[in-house]
Amino acid sequence: MIGIVVGIAVLWDKMVLTQEKINSNKIVTFPFPTNKEISFQGDFILVNKDSEVNVYSSRCTHLGCKINQHSNNQLLCPCHGSTFGLDGIPTKGPAVLPLKKMKFEIDKLSDMITITT
Repeated sequence: MIGIVVGIAVLWDKMVLTQEKINSNKIVTFPFPTNKEISFQGDFILVNKDSEVNVYSSRCTHLGCKINQHSNNQLLCPCHGSTFGLDGIPTKGPAVLPLKKMKFEIDKLSDMITITT
């Protein structure tokens, strides 16, 4: 009986540590594409419109497909047809939640963007 309890405790500890590692903040830095209105950079969508920059997760809020296309000021999910405005708000379902807005900083001297997840 004690062996089972110890085994469960060890397994639980590993699961908690794994989840903490997954949820920990990551910092990603890359050159900021100053000449593009919409840029897809790995797990991020950068929108640079009207002197305002926003960064969103590229994962669709419907089922997590990677958004990597745009047309007519709409971000397009290739899996199930959801579309999002450049403000991250869904304009056509099945997605109903907005894209996750990311925290970021731009270094104007080096034109580098740093995103914190």
